[in-house]
Amino acid sequence: MTSAQRDVDALVDFCKKNLGEQEIWSTPEGYPDSLALCIIDAIYSTGSHYTSVTNVIARYREAGGSKDGASALLRSFEEAGGPRPWAETVAQNVKPANTRPGAPLKADVIRDAAQLMVDLEIDTVADLDAEVGKSPQDNRVHTRWKKLTSQRSGVTYNYLLILAGQPSVKPDRMVLRFLADALDREDSLSTTEAVDLISAAAEKLEVSPRTLDHVVWRYASGRELTD
Repeated sequence: MTSAQRDVDALVDFCKKNLGEQEIWSTPEGYPDSLALCIIDAIYSTGSHYTSVTNVIARYREAGGSKDGASALLRSFEEAGGPRPWAETVAQNVKPANTRPGAPLKADVIRDAAQLMVDLEIDTVADLDAEVGKSPQDNRVHTRWKKLTSQRSGVTYNYLLILAGQPSVKPDRMVLRFLADALDREDSLSTTEAVDLISAAAEKLEVSPRTLDHVVWRYASGRELTD
């Protein structure tokens, strides 16, 4: 047995002992009707308390964007007068994209992500599925998304896929912390290793990777295991 296989088996055992009965595990609904909401949630989710993210989503929906695609999201920035006015009036959240002085806002990144989709003629979740479905980690969206400000790790790209209904994994700090505990690892795992481990464990547990990712995130962040 290889070390990778041992890690997967150890992770499966840890999940069975700590994550409760699989019958209570839930899969995040995401936003099957709105690529705009997928983009907004994916970008605002990192480095934020999730309540602040749900508040931004609620405000965008209240503005009539429940089923917006990428082009409508881009128009909302034009109508607001740019990323900062959009952040102040629509999202009511002016969080920066990173901690460096003078960093652009997360709203800037969302605007650029919407432009990326429009440039690739991707407007809906179905369009995104058609583009990335057969090769989630090797496609034009992935390549260009990682060039957006502070998105090089690919964490938000993977979360975008989860929100769009793809069988992906968001290897954020919560998931990485869970894996370190499960495997008794002191060295840090790469995001690629994390995705591979969660995906392989999900296959053994006979659940979707996004389902296992979700319950792992809930456990690691101290939430109830079910919504």
